[in-house]
Amino acid sequence: MNTPYNEQLMRAAFRPGTPPAADPQPLPPIVPDARFEALLARSGTWCYSVDYRTGRYRYVSPGIERMLGYDRNAWKFGGLTSVFRHLHPDDRECLRQIHEAILEELDGAPRARRSDLTFTFTCRMLTADGRTVHLSHHLIFSDFDAGGQPLSNFTLVSDISALRANTACLLHVKERTASGERPLRTTAFRCKAPVKFSRRELEVLDLVNDGLSSQEIAGKLYISYNTVCTHRKNLLRKAGVKGTVELLGYARELGLVG
Repeated sequence: MNTPYNEQLMRAAFRPGTPPAADPQPLPPIVPDARFEALLARSGTWCYSVDYRTGRYRYVSPGIERMLGYDRNAWKFGGLTSVFRHLHPDDRECLRQIHEAILEELDGAPRARRSDLTFTFTCRMLTADGRTVHLSHHLIFSDFDAGGQPLSNFTLVSDISALRANTACLLHVKERTASGERPLRTTAFRCKAPVKFSRRELEVLDLVNDGLSSQEIAGKLYISYNTVCTHRKNLLRKAGVKGTVELLGYARELGLVG
């Protein structure tokens, strides 16, 4: 993009085709119990909710002060500008692509099922004392308008810097079902060439990591041996590696397998 990705473009992306109102009526703030907030702060996590029409926060938990070192009220007052001001510059384009991928998932899902989608994405932020931290964001959309476009989100953030993942920006998409969460796909973003892995490819990858042969994987997943071989070839091609050992090393770096 020629125009740098910023909070205005993010708001426009999440409210496509919806002209901003001159004075939009904000959603009510989220006011949790003080004891719950204290537990959140102790856990080392941080959560927030954004009203996409106004670009303002409905809620910011006190954990942001512990995790990033920024004043909670100042961050909340700054709205989405706070995010882009302190986002690692190398991850700005990746975040744009992540948001585009999230919107593609929403657009492709029936309106009644959009609230069942969960998105976990990673990116890096700069702390108040100049450090870089690697964060995982677990996002759901909490409110939708009559046209199925999101009005707000709720996101839980945790610091995964200690995991030392080599890829800064990942997106995992899942769907909540009656029997639990069903993984849909995972994408590794390298800002210019995102790498998408299908749910079936990830299932094959997980079984390869368990030491199963292609024949055993075929029996486990009730698919043909040739189909397994095709998935394995696609995994090698997408990862840009030449063999199983390199593939598993790549997958571990991304956190795709244990």
